[in-house]
Amino acid sequence: MRVNRLWHNARLATLRPHAQGLGTVEDGLIAESEGRIVYAGSASEASALEAVERVDCEGRWITPGLIDCHTHLVFAGDRAHEFELRLAGASYEEVARAGGGIVSTVKATRAASEDALVASALPRLDALIAEGVTTIEIKSGYGLELATEQRQLRAAKRLERERRIDVSATFLGAHALPPEIQDKDEYIDLVCREMLPAVARERQAEAVDAFCE
Repeated sequence: MRVNRLWHNARLATLRPHAQGLGTVEDGLIAESEGRIVYAGSASEASALEAVERVDCEGRWITPGLIDCHTHLVFAGDRAHEFELRLAGASYEEVARAGGGIVSTVKATRAASEDALVASALPRLDALIAEGVTTIEIKSGYGLELATEQRQLRAAKRLERERRIDVSATFLGAHALPPEIQDKDEYIDLVCREMLPAVARERQAEAVDAFCE
């Protein structure tokens, strides 16, 4: 069988159910053809393979793709100005009362276009992909009103089309109180009666989350 690329002399962590430890294959070999893995296992059990390119892993580990199950990858702005406050001893609650924290990011995210959100998220996503992440969960939660929450979710799904990675989008409308609403019950009603049904209707998220601390 002829393949495009073959990685040999590797230690494979199979993570097979019921396997002891990592389910290690010490004489590991992986073969790829036309962008698909066509063999992964022991070199001694592989049929004869011819490869355009052979990569000697020199005993290094190869693992399945990593899953990052909790991220806030899509947002605008930064909180660099808050760093000095934290170094000076200010608590997170004190920073938030001064207009920082989540609300600071909400203001910047509301002002950003969908294209801008995608552009700012791509370098963060690329850094995770470089570390082996192949599936990522991305939360909204920096809009705290329907239009921006949906814009974040659309941006998250666009990342899946921009890169070879699986994205699971989570609606986090109940992340904090928005600046314009100070009554918790009023905002929960808005999330449950208006925002969540709209997100569900347009199938923009696979999951729903809420910040409960």
